[in-house]
Amino acid sequence: MTTQSRTRPNSKSIRRFVAGVSILSVFLSMPDSLGEDALELETYIVGATRTPRAADTLGVTAESLLGSEIDEGMYRDMRHALFNLNGVYSQSDEALGSSADIMIRGNSGSRVLSLVDGVKTNSSIFSQGRFMAGASAFNLDRVEVIRGAQSTLYGSSAIGGVILLETRRGQGAPSYLLTSEAGSFNSYLGALQGQGEAGDLDYSFHVANQESDNELADNEGKMKSYSFRFDYDLNESVTVGVASRGEFTDFANPVGDLTPPPSSRTQSDSIALSAYLEAERENWKQTFTLSLLDEYYRQTGFLYIGDAANYAVDWENVVDLSNAVRLVAGSTWELQEGNDNSFEESEGESWAFFTQAEVQASEDVNFVLGARHDDYEFAGSKTTWRANGSWMLPSKTKLRAAVGTAFRAPNFFRLFSTSGFALGNPNLQPEESESWEVGFDQYLDVGGASFGLTYFRNDIDDLVIWLPTTGFDGTYTNRDTAESYGTEAYVNFQLSERWFANLAYTWTESSSTNIAFGSTSRTPGVPRHQISFVNDFRVDEKWSIGASANYIVGRETFGSVDLDNYLLVRFHSRYRFSDALSFTARIENALDEDYSATVSSFSGRLPARGFAVFGGVEFDF
Repeated sequence: MTTQSRTRPNSKSIRRFVAGVSILSVFLSMPDSLGEDALELETYIVGATRTPRAADTLGVTAESLLGSEIDEGMYRDMRHALFNLNGVYSQSDEALGSSADIMIRGNSGSRVLSLVDGVKTNSSIFSQGRFMAGASAFNLDRVEVIRGAQSTLYGSSAIGGVILLETRRGQGAPSYLLTSEAGSFNSYLGALQGQGEAGDLDYSFHVANQESDNELADNEGKMKSYSFRFDYDLNESVTVGVASRGEFTDFANPVGDLTPPPSSRTQSDSIALSAYLEAERENWKQTFTLSLLDEYYRQTGFLYIGDAANYAVDWENVVDLSNAVRLVAGSTWELQEGNDNSFEESEGESWAFFTQAEVQASEDVNFVLGARHDDYEFAGSKTTWRANGSWMLPSKTKLRAAVGTAFRAPNFFRLFSTSGFALGNPNLQPEESESWEVGFDQYLDVGGASFGLTYFRNDIDDLVIWLPTTGFDGTYTNRDTAESYGTEAYVNFQLSERWFANLAYTWTESSSTNIAFGSTSRTPGVPRHQISFVNDFRVDEKWSIGASANYIVGRETFGSVDLDNYLLVRFHSRYRFSDALSFTARIENALDEDYSATVSSFSGRLPARGFAVFGGVEFDF
């Protein structure tokens, strides 16, 4: 049994964190010149139950980022925006066009399910999905993160949680926003967004192009993205719609600072497309959704080409049996296709049936019970279940608890690869997990503030691992176990409609156990401690400013090599010169920290992007 070392923040890191928080505290000391009361907005979550639910009735931990909040913070991709949420860690060098591994509660991206307008982006080749590696932050209505086991609602991969992106639904008179921005690393951004209504038709769209030389020599990245959504009301009870988002990247990857040019080059295309029909009458709503994901990835140097597609049909029924009981039930059919340069095109079907009951036992007590059965053509069957509940006390203290099971089906590479060093095993079975959490949320009358604490635990059995055979060759098998546990804490402040602040802390212990040798090692890349502080302040009707700090402590890379602790400080500001013209500015990595995600004895470090300044203009018309 190996002993896990405890990484402690050194004095230099502590000084940096104190310095960063001191800078941010300048904003906290600014007075609210107009003294308005706090703006109270109804917060609802869809992904936790597949139905709109008030956040204060949920028994699971979930968060929602509104598109307006993302726009106000001037986030250009979701890696930055998700960084501020409890339990979520985005491991990336932040270079334009590069990848990211978005983890939840110590689970890597391959055990976190992502959905874009209902399209599952975890594919048969790319278990964590290429889409979220640099998903555009433009034209979003909302982004939700549901933590813990969610396979009962969503199937495979939802072990650590689910990330849902929803494209903005157009509303109001037609309006358009043109954004142009330039800055450090010879970077440029141009984007056009639009939305509106035309009779019974709602629409929104965006197109964007970004380019940057990034941090190192021979390290340039390019990214093009688009989105559109159309919703049409056929009558008072039937609505149809279509939505799509796409990302196209071209990235020169230097691999590490010991690797001379030319760099390896990666190109990635990801397209998500969905169409739906929603029919509602009295107490019954049905939704049919057709979805398509198409992904292509090519890497030079050590040549790798992967091509994958998901096709799915989802039928969901929501029936209000009474004022106290709501039933959600439906089925999903999915066809996955994929191949890479180690095996030919393969495809496999899966079917699933799910049901869930939402019960309001009293005005203050809510329960959710659910079950699901999945049948995979190559990985067999799996049944999952979930139960959670909340109890709102007279003191406005919400007590909550949740327990559930989840699984991850093996991808096609691990099933069918013909490569000698990673030979596929068609007899692989799904990984299985069970997780639970308990916690509370306290809602305060003063300033709309709230705070909360959650303890979580997740155990995984039949972990799929690479097993060496001879020399450098190996294959895959179900053998090891993994566990993660920890706490999440947060404090939200909204002391006026002009000022919002959030402080979040996550402690995570994540490890896997080698059954053959009885040894335990920490999960690479997962920080033991994560602190985030976000502060947004609207000085007046024209000028808004904001800042954030993310302090990361206790990461290890493969081989139990310690990675540096780091503090990322970010500033942004917008000044509305007129109704049509605004000026923007943002500073990324203000303390010029090195937050390298990987260190290799062969290729060296891959330094993350350093201090950067960007300025731009926005035209509303």
